[in-house]
Amino acid sequence: MKSWIMGIVAASVLRAVAMALTPPGRVRSVTGLVSTIVCTLALVSPVLEIDLDDLVVGFAEYEQMAESVVEQSEEETKMLNRTYIEEKYEAYILDKAAATGVTVREVSVTARWDEEALVWYPWQAVLSGVYDEALSQTIEAELGIPAERQEWTGDAG
Repeated sequence: MKSWIMGIVAASVLRAVAMALTPPGRVRSVTGLVSTIVCTLALVSPVLEIDLDDLVVGFAEYEQMAESVVEQSEEETKMLNRTYIEEKYEAYILDKAAATGVTVREVSVTARWDEEALVWYPWQAVLSGVYDEALSQTIEAELGIPAERQEWTGDAG
């Protein structure tokens, strides 16, 4: 970077000296044109030194890194959606339990990914409370978690 700036300064100083020493007229116009071209070349010299093979490799590496970031972001978003869905189902079950007078201290819902529908759906529920058949049937009917994938700990706290 320092040598580039020094090149620009040197070309500018050379141009100023050449213009000061050249008499007015046609020769001065040609000197101005040539010295302007030299200054422009000094200004764009870093661009002229770029190795196109390195540039292509750099772009390919950048593209791979960008794809990796996108994939990671998609995976993180998917997991955040899963957590959100599980928490919503847990709150739903706790609300249903409270509304029906069933004592349930804690609920943990596990969601699974449906590849065809591309959605998370409730797969299993673990309830900390004494088994209640009506609530179990509600969970099965409304959330699609059958009784065999419902685990009741029997501890209502």
